[in-house]
Amino acid sequence: MAQLLALCGYHSVGVTVPTGLMRDRLEALCDRFRDSGLEIFLRADLTCSRREELLKLLRRFRPAFDLIGVRCTNHSLALVAARDRRVDLIFFDHGKRNVWLDDSIANVSNASLEVNLRLLLECQDLLSLTRLRKEIAIAHRHNMDIVLSSGGTSAYTVRAPIQLMAIGEILGFTRQDALRSVSTIPLRIVTKNSHRRSSNYIEEGVTTLAEGQ
Repeated sequence: MAQLLALCGYHSVGVTVPTGLMRDRLEALCDRFRDSGLEIFLRADLTCSRREELLKLLRRFRPAFDLIGVRCTNHSLALVAARDRRVDLIFFDHGKRNVWLDDSIANVSNASLEVNLRLLLECQDLLSLTRLRKEIAIAHRHNMDIVLSSGGTSAYTVRAPIQLMAIGEILGFTRQDALRSVSTIPLRIVTKNSHRRSSNYIEEGVTTLAEGQ
C-alpha cells in the first residue's frame, strides 16, 4: 500500500491504527511508509455512544496521535465531538438512518467532516448517496471544512488524489473545493496538530518563546 500510495502521487498519508497497537509495531509500520518516501501521520478513530466516554477517550488518546477521528453514533455525541477542539474529523455511518450531519452540528463544528469513499461504496444504495450530498451541501453552507479520503484497507482500495477529486465533484464539490479537500485542508490539520504537540504549546493561542525571541 505504501508503494502504491507513493506511485499515486501522495507525499503524506494518515494511517488509522488500533489504539492498543504496541510501540514496536507502530515504529515498524512508520518505517515501511517512510522507506517509500512518505510522511506518515498516525490516526485513531474513536467510537462510543456517550459524552462522558468520548471525553475520557480524548483525554487518553489525543496526546498520542497526530489525528483523531470520531464516528458519530448519535446526534448528541456528534454535537460534542464537533465542538471539541481535540477532534480533527467527524464522520457518519451512511448505512444508519438515525444520525447524520445537520445544521445544528455544522453550525458549531470545529472539526472537519470526513467523506470516506470506502464506507460510501459499502452502503450501495441511492438513499445513502442522496443523504451524503445533502450533508455536503450543509457543510458548505456553514463553511465547514471537508476532507475526502479513500479509507483504503488494502492496495485494491487505494485511490489517487485525482480519483478522489472526481468523486467529490459528483457529490457536489466544485473542482477547487475538491482539490482543497485532498490537499490543503488535511495538511492544515496535521500542521496545526504538530504545533499543538510541540513543547512550546500551552493552549489555543498561547505558546512559550525562547529567551531573546
